[in-house]
Amino acid sequence: MALMSDAYEVTPDHRMILKASRNGTPPNIKLDGAYKFVDDLYTLIPRGAPSLINCDKLVIEGKNIQIPPNAVFKGKVTIKNPSGTAKSLPGGTYENVEKEL
Repeated sequence: MALMSDAYEVTPDHRMILKASRNGTPPNIKLDGAYKFVDDLYTLIPRGAPSLINCDKLVIEGKNIQIPPNAVFKGKVTIKNPSGTAKSLPGGTYENVEKEL
């Protein structure tokens, strides 16, 4: 997910690099085991990756979560879906928060 986000960029010679504003530290992403395969990851972000340029750590717990591309994560964010029923995170900015759907 991090590689698909705005935390990385493609150079003119087609290399994927971390953006300079990240100061050499990529976002720490911990996804629930429900998203361990690429196809499963696309169920989490079906329309594209959220903004992670200012995200230190993102934790996703639970399955059947959808994150929109207009979600912005800053600092340390945890998103939880304990019910297991399909839930969509509303778009917006999430900063240093634990959000249960």
